[in-house]
Amino acid sequence: MASKEIEGDWYLGWADRKRIQLAASKDRHDRVINARTPFLDQEGLITPTDASYIVAQLNVPEPVHPDDYRFEVFGEVERPSAFTLSDIRKFPARTVRAVAECAGNDTNFWDYLKSREQGGNMAKPSYRIESDWNASWWAEKGEADIKATSADSAEPTITCYLSGGEWTGISLSSLLEAVGLKSSAVAVRLEGFDEGRPDPAMQYLSVGRSDFQVYDPGIINYDKGLPIEKAMERDTILAWAQNGDWLTHVHGAPLRLVVPGWAGNWWVKWINKIEIMDHMPDCYHQTYYFVSGKSPDDPNKAPMTALGVKTVITEPLDEDSPLAVGEHVIRGLAWSGEGAIARVEVSTDGGLTWRDAHVEEHGDRFLWRRFSIVWNANTPGRYTLMTRGTDERGRVQPVTEWNFQRKHFDGIVPVDVEVI
Repeated sequence: MASKEIEGDWYLGWADRKRIQLAASKDRHDRVINARTPFLDQEGLITPTDASYIVAQLNVPEPVHPDDYRFEVFGEVERPSAFTLSDIRKFPARTVRAVAECAGNDTNFWDYLKSREQGGNMAKPSYRIESDWNASWWAEKGEADIKATSADSAEPTITCYLSGGEWTGISLSSLLEAVGLKSSAVAVRLEGFDEGRPDPAMQYLSVGRSDFQVYDPGIINYDKGLPIEKAMERDTILAWAQNGDWLTHVHGAPLRLVVPGWAGNWWVKWINKIEIMDHMPDCYHQTYYFVSGKSPDDPNKAPMTALGVKTVITEPLDEDSPLAVGEHVIRGLAWSGEGAIARVEVSTDGGLTWRDAHVEEHGDRFLWRRFSIVWNANTPGRYTLMTRGTDERGRVQPVTEWNFQRKHFDGIVPVDVEVI
């Protein structure tokens, strides 16, 4: 066994296997603000907390001690109230298991598939994390510097911003019912302690170019306006625990929002206040960023909410090629933003024919499911492996159309291998 597989002086768990760890990037103050999950190395469905991905849209706030924590609920309610963490923990608890995925995860694959279709030679983005990009590069650049730089030439590989987790807290609906929603309630605006000026570089990075004007809201707190229907779903929760333990600060302690099926930017961390409104608020991160549309000038841009249907082959990978003639197992993960995965099909001939894979059963609608199928590769040659998922609503991968910010990628990504 290679020495890199040994962790320190101890064999932890399965002999000779290292525990999965985050690939982290730090800001200029040496704080982790960005980290990717090496999910290919994950054996179970729940990603360890210390390996769960991290994205901070604004400045990470200073920690608030749980004993000092307090937030207000106000607006279109009968009984505006303030709550402590102890107050929240008096409500009936609810535990939810789900995939958390950044809206921008796998952004590069939009361009890769386009290049592939056109006969181009763009390198395929990798799910195997060998090194990580320096997140502070963008933060330390001024807007003029960014505009003078070709965004796509400096673009990092944006993969592995996803994790499977278990969150414990209370249904947001329980809190809203306790304060008495008025019939005029349309949206629930949740605001975090994190604040700052949204970095225009993030929009340039997502679009892959910088020849357009980004709206500047100035210094703001991170906030999202959740439609009342989604807020009232029992699996939309305010969580104080992750994976059986108290939330860590970087993951949103003392209290964060969990919105199963919707992209991670809806999962507001460090809850500071909750305002019930009679209209949808004009939040930056759903009016100007994380929006659909054909271009920055598209007048029909809309907030992006639920994720599509997605499958990822975790074994074999392109870099595992060549494979020996014989029997191999094609394995992977599948999930959907609108319910449980019902079916996964696998093709070994570039999509000409498909076979049903075995899909692991469990009771969590928004948590990914493992799939596998035995492949008898008895003839030497080059093969293109593909998978596609179908969820319980009948949506078939891919669901999401190309959008100018290249969010919510759920395309079918081929794996090219040679058998010898």
